[in-house]
Amino acid sequence: MKSIARRATALSLTAACCGLANAQEVETSDRLEVFRVYGEQEETRSATKLDLTIFETPQVVSVVSRDQIEDFSLREVNSLLKYVPGVTVEQVETDRTYYTARGFDIVNFQYDGVGVPFSYGLTQGHDDTAIYEQVEVIKGATGLVTGLANPSATINYVRKRPTDVLESYVTASAGSWDTFRLEGDISGPITDRVGGRLVVAREEGESHLDRYADERNVFYGVVSADLTGSTRLNLGYSINEDSIDGTSSGALPLFYSNGQVSDYDVSTSTAPYWAYRDTTQTRAFVELEQDLNENWMVKAIYTQNDKEQEVENFYLSEALSYPDPVTQEGLVGIASQYAADDQEKIADLFISGTFELFGQQHELVTGFNTADIKLTAHSVYASRWQGYDDPVGGNWASGLTPRPTYDVFDPANQTTNIDQQQDSFYFSTRLKATDRIAVLLGARTVEIEQDGLSYGAPQKMSETETVPYIGATWEVITGTVLYASYSEVFNPQTWVDASLQPLGPVQGESTEVGVKQELNDGLSVLTFALFESRQENFGEWVTRDQNTGLNIYRGVELESEGFEIELSGEVLPGMNLSMGYTDLSMEDENGEDTRTFIPTRQFKVAGAYQIPSLSKLRVGGGVTWQNEIYFGTEEVQGSYALVDLFAQYDVTHNLTLALNLNNVTDEKYRESPEWGQANYGAPSNVLGSITWRY
Repeated sequence: MKSIARRATALSLTAACCGLANAQEVETSDRLEVFRVYGEQEETRSATKLDLTIFETPQVVSVVSRDQIEDFSLREVNSLLKYVPGVTVEQVETDRTYYTARGFDIVNFQYDGVGVPFSYGLTQGHDDTAIYEQVEVIKGATGLVTGLANPSATINYVRKRPTDVLESYVTASAGSWDTFRLEGDISGPITDRVGGRLVVAREEGESHLDRYADERNVFYGVVSADLTGSTRLNLGYSINEDSIDGTSSGALPLFYSNGQVSDYDVSTSTAPYWAYRDTTQTRAFVELEQDLNENWMVKAIYTQNDKEQEVENFYLSEALSYPDPVTQEGLVGIASQYAADDQEKIADLFISGTFELFGQQHELVTGFNTADIKLTAHSVYASRWQGYDDPVGGNWASGLTPRPTYDVFDPANQTTNIDQQQDSFYFSTRLKATDRIAVLLGARTVEIEQDGLSYGAPQKMSETETVPYIGATWEVITGTVLYASYSEVFNPQTWVDASLQPLGPVQGESTEVGVKQELNDGLSVLTFALFESRQENFGEWVTRDQNTGLNIYRGVELESEGFEIELSGEVLPGMNLSMGYTDLSMEDENGEDTRTFIPTRQFKVAGAYQIPSLSKLRVGGGVTWQNEIYFGTEEVQGSYALVDLFAQYDVTHNLTLALNLNNVTDEKYRESPEWGQANYGAPSNVLGSITWRY
């Protein structure tokens, strides 16, 4: 394993090259220097699989580091992504969430640079952040490494790895709504050639929503071994168990029967007392890396992901009418039990290295990826609440709607059984024309074969497509880079149309041009980008089939354009910032505004400051602002800003106290109205923590 000195040197060089590091160094007698970092901590392969820094990548790259996660107590992925500039967290109900960037859904997710698109384009349950070192978000189409090109973004979760010296911490937290959390992490060498890391976490608590409570258990273990001087092996396994009571299917109605926008207490929930969602997510991976010589290496990765769910829920619908503003009568319901098992088996083999030609050093990556995906699920309905025709009365907010008897099950129309095979070949290269000019070229050919049924709708599909990518960077003067990138768009969809036939793939193109500027002697990077994307046959939700419960979509043509400004790193001595502003415009084929549930303007900033005169005190805050959003053409949420604050105090070298205050202005706001319903976000809340480190 690398020596301590080599590791410290590598960290220092990475900080200097990336320009996003080293806000404060705190020396202790029993552990390495602690680097307080907002932004990138090392090269990222997420956009091209090449060893590029943010500065060298011809796309906007946002990174949430471990320090930012701990400063703002971002304990699960939804809260983390809410701080990423340009990303919206469309929490359509309590435990199902979509993410968007540049107006389109994010469907490409990776773990340590390997992954396949989420089958349904959404997350279910809550993914804990305890196991991640950092989270990278690469804006725009990244078909080179994700298999499918979507002009929104790719999210890469970088898992923690063993450290070269013994390090550990334990954090205990308590906060609003009887929230309690215990998190532990121990890492270090086991032998001269083997290192290990173990992370565990448990969190339980209630919520600002009536009857909602969550219990989450997390386990992650990883072992790294230098089998020889040129051969490295990594083995890892994680479990994320989420047991939720009071889960809601859908959310609160947006309108009353008189046409006015609804107004409820922030605690109001449509979930009855018997509703629940249990989710178990396991991930296992094996990585084998072999150096061929000083310049070339080959790497093989196998990962297996499994998500099991059991759900009992009650969905309130406005199929007959919106609720009366006084009696709340008028809604109808559907009750169901749901079980699902999604399995992914992914193998990735690639070779990468550098070569010299015409006096310049160039980089090349080429590889093969294969994924076997199986999706199975079934729903059982209650005969009383199945066809959206039985009024539930006006006391639904009490949660006392009686639990029904489930007796309606038709395997032909109430099950999912889908098999999908994805095979792809890819290459990417970075060619240096001069010391300051580089061209990135690449392509990925993907073959998708799918068969099966989902709730009576056929899912047979066979698609082959080659997605090209081209990018260029020009360092016009030291510290200033102009860049441009282009990628085609190809994204098969699982949606069905009104005849219950597969909608077919989305196709289009995505372009981006921008400038990146190093500031503060290279310790921070400012990015300005213009982007434009076009998609044809994009699946737009129309309605829900009353007989099967399937969501019905139609293919539309959409255009997205706008600009982004991001600043990340140490902008002043001791001060770290992650800041961004996004301006977006989306139109359909008729030139009309569309997907109006997504804000068109966002501003986000997270900052931390190590006070020079009080070296033990670290303070900071964050603001997330967005403009108004609509359901169709009706404004349902005005512009608003959420303000968070934190403070940390080092009692000793090993002991730290922390306090987080969230939504300090107690802003009342709606979550996503994408489905025509929306819950309210959390009001003011507090979390206190104590951490012991070795």
